[in-house]
Amino acid sequence: MIMIAFRRRSSITILCVVVLTFLAGCAGLTMFDTPESLMRQGRELYFAKKYDEAIAKFEDVIMKDNTYWLAYVYLARCYIAKNDWFKAIFNARKAYQLSPGGEDVVPAFAEALLGGGFAALGKAQFPEAIGNLVEYLRLRPTDARAYLSLGRAYLGTGAYGDALKAFLNGLTQGDSGARQELIQGLLDGGTKALSQGDPRAAIGLLLEYVRHDPSNLSAFLTLGKAYWQAGERLQALNTFRRVLELNPGNSEALQFLRGFGR
Repeated sequence: MIMIAFRRRSSITILCVVVLTFLAGCAGLTMFDTPESLMRQGRELYFAKKYDEAIAKFEDVIMKDNTYWLAYVYLARCYIAKNDWFKAIFNARKAYQLSPGGEDVVPAFAEALLGGGFAALGKAQFPEAIGNLVEYLRLRPTDARAYLSLGRAYLGTGAYGDALKAFLNGLTQGDSGARQELIQGLLDGGTKALSQGDPRAAIGLLLEYVRHDPSNLSAFLTLGKAYWQAGERLQALNTFRRVLELNPGNSEALQFLRGFGR
């Protein structure tokens, strides 16, 4: 009887060990991992560019501690690498909310917002682009190219006054590489505003443009037309005279001037 009882206890013990070993193997031992050990594993996978596997590790960190802001930073980095801007922004914003001064938080958040803004602009999703770029510029207020993209996004929605402000803000940043594109944005915006039946918005944009390029005959001609459509005939007259100073034989300017006297 003693031997039978001993064998029974031994069998139960062996069975328990086998079951525990099986369960631990199935779970990958994650039940015993700490947030710190999972972060180390996730970072190794991230730097090895195994982004999906890294994401799983960082999500495990958050499952154990949803205030672990560095896990959100690395989740954002993984999604940036995958060009998944919605998830990148979501996780970077969460990190920023938890620890705005934390390591790499602002750079990751800024990169996600900028990438999301550029991607939305490229797809002509102008309101989304505006939202991302405005938020980005709160973090990086001296980025001239972000102002350029923001101005273009505003033009896409017909918000010409906001576009003008964005282009002018960009021009104050002293970025010589973006300067010509910002100036061109003023001309493009003025031309578009006029074609869309908003001559007063066109005047604002084109006036700023000709301040930077006072020898552009086409810009002055468009500005003159904008004044004409806005009913500002004296300003139109003076602008068409400027066109004739640049090109004395310009037929369009002459036609408007002849019409002015009628």
